[in-house]
Amino acid sequence: MKTFVIDASALLAAWLPEEPYQDQADALLDRYQDGQLRLCAPVLLADEILNGLYIAVRGKGGRTSRLTQQEALEVWKLFQSLHISLEETNHLASRILELAFAYRRPSTYDTTYIALAEHLKTKLITADERLINAMPDRWVLPLWEFQRS
Repeated sequence: MKTFVIDASALLAAWLPEEPYQDQADALLDRYQDGQLRLCAPVLLADEILNGLYIAVRGKGGRTSRLTQQEALEVWKLFQSLHISLEETNHLASRILELAFAYRRPSTYDTTYIALAEHLKTKLITADERLINAMPDRWVLPLWEFQRS
């Protein structure tokens, strides 16, 4: 069974209104739930999902709320029900920092996902265009290209 690392942007694309790659995110989750592939992520995924839901309720950068607080809680329960394997990445700390410095990332969060994908010899599925543009193709798979892989 093929394993992929997944980030919050790819998951939230399935659940937040007005996301451009919602169909692809839905197809990815369908394949995961049908047992056709395995998804995993660093432990920090849960915090990033929570933050994304908070921002969707609060609004950001002049955007109005996209979810109610109750809807955010329902999405959180849905995320938990997926039982995506959350991996500890402390043993990858040196590589995470190395990647962050090498690719001049604003934080180590993105490179934590990349280091895990590298460690597992797979790719990160993401909808984060800035990350996709910053990293070599060998580590990232854009969400919108997932079905073609």
